[in-house]
Amino acid sequence: MNSPTVPLAPHAVPVEGCAPFGLRYALVDEVGGLVRPPDLTEVGAWHTDGRGGFIAPAADLAGTWGYMDGYGSWLAEPTLQHATGFDEGLSRFMTGGLWGYADPSGTEVLAARFLEAGPFTHGLAAVRGESGAGHIDPNGTFVTDPVHRAAGRYGPNGLAGVRTVDGRCGYVDREGRLAIAARFDRALPFNAAGTAPVLLGEAWGLIDATGAWVVEPCFRRLDAFDENGLAYAVGGTAGDMYIGFVDPYGKVVVRQEGEMDSVLRCGLLKVGDEYSRGFRDATGAWAIEDEYEWTDRFDAGGAAVARPLDPPVWGVLRSDGSFTPVAHPEPLTDSESWITGFDGGHGTAPFLTPDGGLVHVGRDGRDVCRVEVDAPDRSAIALRNAAGTTVWRGTAAPGTFEHHRPFLAEDVRAFIDHTTAWEGDLGEVVRDLMALPPREFRPTSLIFDGNQDPYDLTDLDDYDRADTEQGAVLVLASTWLAAEWLTEYPWLEDGVQDCFTEILETYERRLCELFGTQSAELVHCLRGGDGEWQATWEVEGRHLVLQYFLLIGDGDRELQVWLAVVEA
Repeated sequence: MNSPTVPLAPHAVPVEGCAPFGLRYALVDEVGGLVRPPDLTEVGAWHTDGRGGFIAPAADLAGTWGYMDGYGSWLAEPTLQHATGFDEGLSRFMTGGLWGYADPSGTEVLAARFLEAGPFTHGLAAVRGESGAGHIDPNGTFVTDPVHRAAGRYGPNGLAGVRTVDGRCGYVDREGRLAIAARFDRALPFNAAGTAPVLLGEAWGLIDATGAWVVEPCFRRLDAFDENGLAYAVGGTAGDMYIGFVDPYGKVVVRQEGEMDSVLRCGLLKVGDEYSRGFRDATGAWAIEDEYEWTDRFDAGGAAVARPLDPPVWGVLRSDGSFTPVAHPEPLTDSESWITGFDGGHGTAPFLTPDGGLVHVGRDGRDVCRVEVDAPDRSAIALRNAAGTTVWRGTAAPGTFEHHRPFLAEDVRAFIDHTTAWEGDLGEVVRDLMALPPREFRPTSLIFDGNQDPYDLTDLDDYDRADTEQGAVLVLASTWLAAEWLTEYPWLEDGVQDCFTEILETYERRLCELFGTQSAELVHCLRGGDGEWQATWEVEGRHLVLQYFLLIGDGDRELQVWLAVVEA
């Protein structure tokens, strides 16, 4: 293993393959130098260790947790069931089903003896013992007796919410005395201004440190206050409901108009409509104008993946308003088609390369490293630094590693189902299709048909059965666009439609080169939808049909291109 100088906390970079390889993390420095090979299944947030270095909780390939330094070495060997990040200099860990606390050297300072353990805030932590919930100091001494049903975190005024044995909520002081009587249904932490959200019945209000109402219950929802002194709120009457953020005295500071996040990151709130996004500050003023077609919320380091309206190129937006474009087609999306961005919390965001690899980009917009399939049979994967040099290579069974398909970048390759027809000999594909014995079929819908076998007609009613064909069919290209994707990515529908136009025109031209001009008399619709186009050629006494198919259902869209041989 290399031992590079690590002036900053290393990046945890995911390396993923099919089981049994699974998801693993490598550690790299700012330019992709290898700090530790991918033999970790989890890496938590880095924290300064008080000696000029870093520490993070991490789990090995067996899923056992320990504490690791910024050079990739174990400070505390992995023997734990779980470990968390650090709050006020202490991390929570679980062993034997019980929770304890460790310091920034990874050393146990409070033995595992609690059933539940919360983070330290203002010098105290909420924990649960056998007899109930209470609060401890950093020495593990109970300052409030562990007799409550639940205990919350302390606010800066020295009060913490508790749920007493009768199920009602009040507040205790740092000596455990009940400072505000237990008369509420919920009691959230006090803010720096000395007010706290409480629930009474079905409505939320604000109280002061004496328990007196600052704002009587009137909110349908009121979250805990953040470090900006704002709380997400839903208020008003049925005919005049509003969503926004209120200050410690219940005054609406930001009111939702269109899109609005429910949290501020780096003191900034993402807002917008279905066409543009920007950020407002904690006063509601514009901090970054709504000049972005898409942007994520900022991560803890002040970076977000974003795409300006003009020019529409992907890049990294920072909380100071600066933007750095990247030379990569699109950011990675997850299995549900949402952009992953900097959500991993490790200081990089993955972008796709044209050949299906991943580039991990830092908060400054520069490439840190690449993760790429490194064998034709997909049995190897390589981790390369910013200069393109391989710093680690792993092997597994053929097919373990996958190329990533584009989703947002208007790339026709993302929609091709029949690679041979698109990239190879289309004439041979047609000949193979014509050689198949004729069977009754009906092309399937991605939205409405659970069974995607066009030859399985058992679920068809009499009406649909009347529209079946006799022959053979294959899907050349297809995609399904969920309604929420079209709202989240406003350019997506036009881009996908342009790709399918290119696909259709390309196949039409190539089929004309093979079989001449399509018939003007023959109109053969394989299946009707909300938009279709077809062309038919007469080939050896049979009909060769190319069809584009569009279907809309509950705001979702599906687009398909079929090629079929049907009996004349």
